[in-house]
Amino acid sequence: MKKFTALLCGAALAFSAATCSATVANDKIALGGIRPGMTQEDLIRIAGQPDEKTVDHEDWYYYNGFKVEFDEDTGLIEKINTRYNTVATPDGVFVGYNADILTKIYGTADKVKTKHNETIYTYYSDDYSCEMKFKVIGGSIVKITCEFND
Repeated sequence: MKKFTALLCGAALAFSAATCSATVANDKIALGGIRPGMTQEDLIRIAGQPDEKTVDHEDWYYYNGFKVEFDEDTGLIEKINTRYNTVATPDGVFVGYNADILTKIYGTADKVKTKHNETIYTYYSDDYSCEMKFKVIGGSIVKITCEFND
């Protein structure tokens, strides 16, 4: 009976370890110091005035190499993304880096989706309110997105 109980406990531990996710601290879901949930005032204090604004049904601010989108209901930053190496995550990940860096810094992705020649690695924040996505083509990061998790 003791062997069976030990075996059952070992199986439960192995199963729980297999289902663990690599969540990232909320303050690490950011680009260039800008995080989802910040205000426009926070953005301007950190990044200055945008190079370009689009103000219609949705507000988008364009900066040198990255775009910030606002939630139309709350006015808070909803999404930040870049296809350029002008801004990095708080852990120093830039567009252009080899995708191997993701596992070294963040661990195994919470979600991996491959379609055609691209793979999206998704990491969720501690409370699952935000996510950070890395689009990879040919082994290199080509886009980074930080946004609220819908």
